[in-house]
Amino acid sequence: MTVAAHPPFLAPDALAGRVAVVTGGSSGIGLATVEALLSAGAAVALCGRNAQRLDDAVSRLRALFPGASLFAQACDVLDADSVKAFAAASQGALGPAAMLVNNAGQGRVSTFADTDDQAWID
Repeated sequence: MTVAAHPPFLAPDALAGRVAVVTGGSSGIGLATVEALLSAGAAVALCGRNAQRLDDAVSRLRALFPGASLFAQACDVLDADSVKAFAAASQGALGPAAMLVNNAGQGRVSTFADTDDQAWID
């Protein structure tokens, strides 16, 4: 039995001229999301906590998407100053974001309403 290849999720130029920001973009679902956005022509800013993993992801992305508009910076989304610095730098590099993919995650079991700032940090 032959399985047909799936068509791309978005046309190659569907997001041309748009800027996307992906948190947790250096591996897993975040990295796959960055690849999909780049495939659709978006400029992408990505961040992650692990600088080495981020550098490895950027090397891979530049090889897969030569000439793509890409910005990456280490950022811990639990640190407000780190987020502000990343937001300012990514906007300076690529322009204002049209899309934000909040992919960075945590393992705490709690409702959003019951999670205060300190719980996010812990």
